[in-house]
Amino acid sequence: MVAATVLAAAPAAAAPAPEGIVSVTPVTAIYLSGQKVAAVAVEYGDVVDAADVAPDAYVVEDSTYNFRFSAGLEELDVLAERTITRAYTNDSVALLGAGESAPGRFVILELDPADAGGNTVIRSTCPDLCFEKINTDLRTQVSQLGDVHATDGSLLAPPTDAPVRVTDPAVNVVADDFVSEVFDFEGHALPYSYQLPADYDPSRRYPLVVALHGYGSGYDGENPGVNVAVDIMVPAWNDSAWTGVDQDVIVLAPQNERVGNPLEANAMAALVASFVADHAVDTDRVYAATFSWGSTLAWAAMAADPDLFDAALVVSGFPISDEQAQAIAQQPVPVLLTHATSDPVLPAAFSSTSRDVLRAAYVAAGMDEAQAADTVRHIEYGDDAFVIPDYRAATAPTYSDQGILQWVLAQRRAAAPGAVLGVTPVTEVGSFGQQVTKVVVEYASEVDAAALTAADFRVEDSGYNFRFDGIETLPDLVDRAVASVWTTDDPARLLTEERPEAPGRFVVLDLEDSPEGGWTVIVSLCPTFLCSVRVNPDQLTQVTQLGDVRDADGTLVAAGDPEQAYRITADPIDREVDQFELETYASTTGPLEYAYRLPDGYDPARAYPLVIALPGHGMGYDGQNRGVQLASDMLTTAWFQESWTGTDEDVIVLAPQNVRTGKELEGAQTLELVEAFLERFAVDEDRVYATSVSYGSQLMWEMFSERPDLFAGGLLTGGFPGDEDEFARIAAGEVPLWITHGTNDHLLPVAEARASYEALVAAYTDRGLSPERIAELVLWTEYGDDAFSLPDHHLASAPTYEDPATLQWLLAQVRDADVDDPDGPGDPEVPGGTDGNEGGGGSGVGASPAGGTPSAAGGQLAVTGPGQLVLLLALALGVMATGTFLVRQRLRGTRGG
Repeated sequence: MVAATVLAAAPAAAAPAPEGIVSVTPVTAIYLSGQKVAAVAVEYGDVVDAADVAPDAYVVEDSTYNFRFSAGLEELDVLAERTITRAYTNDSVALLGAGESAPGRFVILELDPADAGGNTVIRSTCPDLCFEKINTDLRTQVSQLGDVHATDGSLLAPPTDAPVRVTDPAVNVVADDFVSEVFDFEGHALPYSYQLPADYDPSRRYPLVVALHGYGSGYDGENPGVNVAVDIMVPAWNDSAWTGVDQDVIVLAPQNERVGNPLEANAMAALVASFVADHAVDTDRVYAATFSWGSTLAWAAMAADPDLFDAALVVSGFPISDEQAQAIAQQPVPVLLTHATSDPVLPAAFSSTSRDVLRAAYVAAGMDEAQAADTVRHIEYGDDAFVIPDYRAATAPTYSDQGILQWVLAQRRAAAPGAVLGVTPVTEVGSFGQQVTKVVVEYASEVDAAALTAADFRVEDSGYNFRFDGIETLPDLVDRAVASVWTTDDPARLLTEERPEAPGRFVVLDLEDSPEGGWTVIVSLCPTFLCSVRVNPDQLTQVTQLGDVRDADGTLVAAGDPEQAYRITADPIDREVDQFELETYASTTGPLEYAYRLPDGYDPARAYPLVIALPGHGMGYDGQNRGVQLASDMLTTAWFQESWTGTDEDVIVLAPQNVRTGKELEGAQTLELVEAFLERFAVDEDRVYATSVSYGSQLMWEMFSERPDLFAGGLLTGGFPGDEDEFARIAAGEVPLWITHGTNDHLLPVAEARASYEALVAAYTDRGLSPERIAELVLWTEYGDDAFSLPDHHLASAPTYEDPATLQWLLAQVRDADVDDPDGPGDPEVPGGTDGNEGGGGSGVGASPAGGTPSAAGGQLAVTGPGQLVLLLALALGVMATGTFLVRQRLRGTRGG
């Protein structure tokens, strides 16, 4: 019976949750000037009622000590209140994104990094010059000001009588991502840390940054890993927030013991070689990033082995010797030196002297002065470049400049004198985007072009195309066939001239038209299932010189070497894109990135038609892809090329780059930009047009319906459907609109686009316009698969822009002043004051071209493929007295259009 009673007893009541704060755990992050306590996690005995959690419900205090300025460690006990920026609950010691929280026992108090307190790096041993270490005895403490309850209402903790110091070791959000090990070099133990990308794949190849820190971050026996935490120099390279590029990088950070060179430099070089052998490193992209003492290791190691690094960023460094510079010049390495004018330890002249010595050595080894100046760069920072007055550490302004980090990651070793000195890609934009179409190879002396053939060179490029391939295929190279070889005296002429042939030392390799290889646009960010795109800052184009290159006298300029591929050394010459200006418009609702181009010989006394190009979703601004809308397709650049428009008329193009916040906001922003642009430039206000790809159509529907008086016509390709109220307002304003779409569009169904066309026709019919007049105002073209030279059937702009008749139709439209005010006076039978056969500035194209079948609303449906293009052109333009028309199914479109 007793046993039965025990078995039947009710479960024991749960033990009450402990009252009071259970634990306090600091969470650190690494900022520009080093690691700080970024948050504290306050643990309770049960799930916390979020209603009790707010920034003003707690006080966090921390030490004001800063090893850069504090006189001694006694200041560790001087506390100051931190600013709590967010407070929320979580189920673990972890930070959550803005606006996020999770039920849990932990209260996370995020802190303002701008506060003076919370630095974790302190002075370590000081045998002569001091070292630094991570403080394991943080003074961080928390006071709870009010009651904290559990979700069932029970009291978890009353207000604290006294602040609660941290109880657990810190969780280091950044530093804990690094692995620390020891490398044995001839009996010398070299501690080091390294970080692999989050999705490290040993089958890929990653750039490697070797971070060589200052003397104080060297290993002193009790400070392992401090070189990772002392400032942002080490962790910045694998963080797109600092580099500004979404690129995976491996970071290696040796922590030398400061026993002197050559031992230190040799140990570091041996570690790099061993690490490269064991990891997936791109051996063409190994970089040194140094601070102060670290420069001595880099100079010594590069002089001993100029192949060790492919570029060096030398910050606040020691001077290079003449002998070291001469050794490095035998295989010139791109170097960027930065220094503070007011550096109190190493004079700024150390870096300017290194600059001069290196440049002179490069010139003496055969490099021309202009290239030497570009290969060895130098920046000196005044005091105003520093947020805090630590002028010793030029790392602060250096690493605050994403352009510097991007320059390093984009470098390829300068070619040895006597061989190829430089490789410059030349790009053009076609229907499907920007593609490398030429490569310029630079030599030290004038080249005999007559002795060269296409067989003397091999050009390779990535076969990746963002429309069809995964980004993992980017490193996969394909051969690009060389069509012709010639020389020029100045590659800059290629920006505006097709073939500026002249005797010179620059060999131009024209590449054959092909969709295989050389596309410059790549996937950028993917915050959702839809990705944005950007222009690849690290184009993989490379040239191998197979045959000998000689001058006119037969003297050898450069011997052929089928084993040596030369990567890009200079920024590309983007034939269309480089002629646009990039600016930011401060609208009333936020900044709007945009590009524009004026005609050559722009005359403010004239009035030019304006084309507003509204790009697709992926071309929206994501923080690192400014201007990609110019390179992704022909939407912006075609209007300046007679070969595309079929007319030599001068046009202004405005290309806003929206951020995809919704058509109402973005439409209003764009209209505001357009109004400001009209005031700024000489625009014919009766000839303002819009053209769009995909997402841009939403803005077009919105803008045309809100301001039909502003626009003379629109060309909407592969777009979204409009709304009923938009159709009615556009019809009231009689804005001519040509809608094109691919029959097998895989993203936006053709049926929805066709329905928008029919609804717009119906809106005009409801207003009493004649079928003939409606056919002038609303045109529809549907492209079958055979109209696309590449199988992206969503990009209806491709076949649309490949037909000059379509672009000429748009430029022929002129705004009809009689319908500026849709609600104003007009013919009661034909709203807008027209008779149904005139007005609207139509080009006389009539109904939809290409002989489509009539729709029920009186417009035309057309299925346009290659077989119908000639008919389309004839209907659009009529018969010309001179010459015949040739509608080109532009195979150039397969290399970018």
